[in-house]
Amino acid sequence: MGVLWVDNDVFNYLCMVHSPPMTPTTAIILAGGAIDAAWQQQTGARTRAEVPVGDAPMYLHVVRALRQVDAIGDILLIGDAPAGEGYTTLPPRDSLLENVRLGLERSPTDSVLFATVDLPFLTPESVRFFLQESLASGAALTYAVVPADLCRERFPQLKRTTVRLREGELTGGNLFWAQRAVALRELHRLEALYRARKQPIRLALHIGVGLLIRFLLAQYLSPRLLSVEQIERRVARILHAPVKAILTPYPEVGTDIDRLEHWLAVQSP
Repeated sequence: MGVLWVDNDVFNYLCMVHSPPMTPTTAIILAGGAIDAAWQQQTGARTRAEVPVGDAPMYLHVVRALRQVDAIGDILLIGDAPAGEGYTTLPPRDSLLENVRLGLERSPTDSVLFATVDLPFLTPESVRFFLQESLASGAALTYAVVPADLCRERFPQLKRTTVRLREGELTGGNLFWAQRAVALRELHRLEALYRARKQPIRLALHIGVGLLIRFLLAQYLSPRLLSVEQIERRVARILHAPVKAILTPYPEVGTDIDRLEHWLAVQSP
């Protein structure tokens, strides 16, 4: 995948001592909206952003991590969340991708980092790693992926959706990065994929029947039948832009608290 794998402590030291200044970046937090009644009753929160984990609501954990990354300037929080210091809130639009569009349109920089609001364990180190690798990748769009074993080791109480590929068993992270101009130009293609995500026939027409079959065979027969690089090449052709999956050694990037069962599982005994 072209990603340098280093020990976390070594990487953090290199970041502090040897890394050149990163490209100025705007961070977009996708905050979502209201949660269901059962979750509200358990947490006392009205929205996903306000769900408490540890000493703070989830949105504040994410804001804190982002504010400690030097390259990040403006932080835009799109969705239902209280106003506060260090970030700007924007009312949400009707869909996830419309909120992505809003963030891109309002970003003053071409480098744009997206994070979902349900990452209460996010750290500045994990954000810095992902951002640096994204900027160095040569891609216009990147997406974080995390080895599933790291997530199980750090958060054994949480079950994750994983895929088996040639590089190993991976889970998706909740950090995304984009070059603003490219993302705005090609967002209509991503919207078509998003609309087809729950319609297998339409999805196969977009991504290709061959790749879809290889993906299924990799899950049930042998993961060696499909690699991350093969998926990258196909998605790049669909989106007309270079893309990269950033292998990330920080399990907190792939540990989202997006439903009540997850929240209950991370509560201190």
